[in-house]
Amino acid sequence: MTQVAVGCLMGVGGWLGIAAAISWVLQTRYGHSLTDTLGGSALAGLLGFAAVNLLYSSWTNWRQRAAIAGGIAGVRPSNGQGAVLVGTLQPLGATLRAPLDGTACVLYTYEVTEDRGTGRRRTIVTHFKGVALAPSVIVTPTGSFKLLTVPDLEAVSPRGATAERVAAFERYASATTFTGRDTSAQELVDRWSDADGAYRSDVAYAAMKDVVLSTCLFAQQHVPVGAKVCVFGTFSSEKGGIVPSSGWAATPRLVQGNVDEVVSKLRSMATTRLALGLLATAGAAGLVAAFING
Repeated sequence: MTQVAVGCLMGVGGWLGIAAAISWVLQTRYGHSLTDTLGGSALAGLLGFAAVNLLYSSWTNWRQRAAIAGGIAGVRPSNGQGAVLVGTLQPLGATLRAPLDGTACVLYTYEVTEDRGTGRRRTIVTHFKGVALAPSVIVTPTGSFKLLTVPDLEAVSPRGATAERVAAFERYASATTFTGRDTSAQELVDRWSDADGAYRSDVAYAAMKDVVLSTCLFAQQHVPVGAKVCVFGTFSSEKGGIVPSSGWAATPRLVQGNVDEVVSKLRSMATTRLALGLLATAGAAGLVAAFING
């Protein structure tokens, strides 16, 4: 819960801090009153905060690209945040079965949703979601390191219902004990803090009898046995692997694919975030300029 609270506080604090700085400049250098600057400063501060986050994320992606080179070269990870492990993901024991196709895997997430309404009345309703991680190691050129926390996976587009997907999920659900919607927030906290490398959670927001699966959308992410991966996170030499992040640090992330594919993805993300960050910066500056000249 601490990580969630700290992240929220930092987000609100960063926005308000930038807004306060803009308001202070407008008051002290341009003679505006506090009340006159509140609205414009709040909006410019929000854009400014978005710009800072986007530019920082872009820089992080470029730094991760450089760290991958170190992983390929066989450089052992060092303690702390910003570690990158490049290798293959191997189970330490029994494997998992992906819910929608039965593929043997080490890690999976899934979500069953329903798209309701159109236009302004359109809503995406979540009916079921879950995640599971089997005890595993990342085998790298410098040794094998444990994956002791559940990493975020890349998002995938949901797919429509087919007879095979519906049947597979019905089999999975019949053998699964779901927790209720009131556990959703706690599940996220538990996932971020779990530190033994074995985790499973399944949350139901509705009773199976009340859901028409043939009208639902299905999304599944899974990491097969032996998949080539790059894992970004916090490394602990004492624990011998990637551990849960603490405080404000980003949650661990796993990207599948060979090194060239991952590097290409990071380059694309860095470039996109840089462009969006510059646009947000220009937007914030434009709002301030318009207020001064208005």
